[in-house]
Amino acid sequence: MSALTRWAAVAALTAACSTPQTQAAGADAAADSDAAEADLAFATKPDTGGAEASGVSDATDDAAAPDAGTDDTAVADSAADGGADGGKKPGFDYECKPLSTESCVTACGSAGTRKCLKEWGPCIPPAEFCGNCVDDNCDGLINEGCAPNPACTPPVVKCPIAILAVAEGQKVGTQAVLHLSAAGSYGQGLAKVVKWFWTVQAPLGGSGQFLPSADVQAPTYTTTAAGQYLFHLDVWDDAGVQSCVQALFTVTAATDPPVNPELGCADGTREGFLDTKAYPQIAGCSGAWDQPGLTPDSIVPTCGNQGGNDGPKADGKGCAAPDLCAAGWHVCKTWQEVAAKSATGCVDATPAGAAPKSLFFAIRQPSQNGSVCGGWADGPNFNDLFGCGNLGTTLDATKNCGPLDRVIASTAPNKCGFNEAEPNLGPWECVGPGKSDLNEGANVTKKACQNMSCQYDGQPVGPAGKGGVLCCGGTAP
Repeated sequence: MSALTRWAAVAALTAACSTPQTQAAGADAAADSDAAEADLAFATKPDTGGAEASGVSDATDDAAAPDAGTDDTAVADSAADGGADGGKKPGFDYECKPLSTESCVTACGSAGTRKCLKEWGPCIPPAEFCGNCVDDNCDGLINEGCAPNPACTPPVVKCPIAILAVAEGQKVGTQAVLHLSAAGSYGQGLAKVVKWFWTVQAPLGGSGQFLPSADVQAPTYTTTAAGQYLFHLDVWDDAGVQSCVQALFTVTAATDPPVNPELGCADGTREGFLDTKAYPQIAGCSGAWDQPGLTPDSIVPTCGNQGGNDGPKADGKGCAAPDLCAAGWHVCKTWQEVAAKSATGCVDATPAGAAPKSLFFAIRQPSQNGSVCGGWADGPNFNDLFGCGNLGTTLDATKNCGPLDRVIASTAPNKCGFNEAEPNLGPWECVGPGKSDLNEGANVTKKACQNMSCQYDGQPVGPAGKGGVLCCGGTAP
């Protein structure tokens, strides 16, 4: 074969092999891209910026022109907020997938489990396992409650043993006063336990304290939020030796169900917190109202609780915000009440599959400025609208709002401050006299977009669209 012939054969073979390799590389790149998008499903970039600061609208992907100076809390990029062009799950910026569980290593080295709400909860020890010779449940004892096992030789322990007891047991309601005791703790030999120290991992929104202090033998502790509380106890003997292993005890605080948990919303249907068994005392209720205000104590029902998107007053005419709640329920008062009545915070306020920027459920949470959640004793507190959903600017931990994840706020007169909430994209309006941008909670209505005259993302929007309020059963804490 001539050199020219050999060169032609090699060139042909090279061309035949190169095409499939290029296609395979493209397929690998596409697969990598898909995996990356899946990984980002619960790591959406939050809306950025500080409240009462920027005047730039976040409606970059909407048909309406932005309103300069209306959004005081963020330059909220639609893709970062989970919009149609973002390709990510809307409204969340959590370190883990809400309600997922995973294995973890406990304080005593056993295999426990932890659950994600907005962040990973405590590592809960397993029950004691009788088939080994170790302390599985982290109570400082080996094989308690098991038949004698001659193969297990108890270790020689010189440090004191911490024993933790809770008089009320492992299941209580919110606002329960727990009576903790370390009286069962003991020292080795002639040593006596003379010092105690208590700590707790509380659920999101939990703000209880050990009383009279965390260094007494038998303090009390009040469960202020629904969820799991993991108590820890360390003890010291009179020789100054600390317990080798912390005593642990888990208490679950659940809300007490109201008489009619299926109600919640005045029209008998929920649009948020859909599972009445999991959320018997909190409901997301969509609807409209034309009587101004939400935050002040003076705001009361004015149309006989006939509001709601499926009620006889779906247009909101003559109704106030509390008319969206069923009789015996009320608009949730503060972030502490939301924490007490939802063990997952705002996680289930937005149902799976809800369209981006489609729901905001407001509560009566007061604030003076900066979209920072305040207290009722701080003076006039009607600034900004706080709540749960996927519409509005994302709240971060610096705002002191517990589990709440959204705020609507403005720096411009007669605006709510979030374009996708306001006409002609939504029905939320914050029109009023004086410094209306500091009084959204006193002025807010949902009366715009009558006869489905607004439109967002190609869909018509009426006054009952884009959410409403969170309604709570029972009394406010």
